[in-house]
Order: sequence, then structure tokens, then C-alpha cells
Amino acid sequence: MFSLSKILFLALVIGAVWFGWRWYNRVGAVGRERLRERERRGSGKSASTSGGGSSQLAAEDMEKCPECGAYVAPRSAVACGRPVCPYGR
Repeated sequence: MFSLSKILFLALVIGAVWFGWRWYNRVGAVGRERLRERERRGSGKSASTSGGGSSQLAAEDMEKCPECGAYVAPRSAVACGRPVCPYGR
């Protein structure tokens, strides 16, 4: 029924899963810390260059193109290739 080889194999699998889970969580924690550090450095630069204003990017509402139906940001839209596209002018 239970042999020593099966028990050892089960222990090996459990150990591999345990250490793999710890490694996965550690990689995630390091990545989150790097992201926080990058945001701190980025917000420090933009706050000092913009005179202490908000360090967040302004959101822009999307508008539906009347010609092709795609939603685009009006300030940064490019032409869709159709002759009457309002953003190609």
C-alpha cells in the first residue's frame, strides 16, 4: 500500500511546491518594491519640475469616431485611413 519510495516522492513534491510558492511570492514582492521605488523617483522628478503640482497623469475621455466607430483619445488620435475621418485633418 504505502511504500517508502512513495512517501519520499510525496515529500519531494510537497517540498518542491512549498519552495516554488515561496520563490513566486518573493519575486512578486521584489517586483512590487521596484515599482514603488520607480514611482517614488518618478514622482519626485515631476513634482520638482512642475512646480509642486500633481504627479499623476491627467485622464482623457475617449470619444467614438463617427466614421469608423473606434474609441480614440481626441488629443492624440490619428487618422483611421478613411477619407472623411475627422482625426486625419
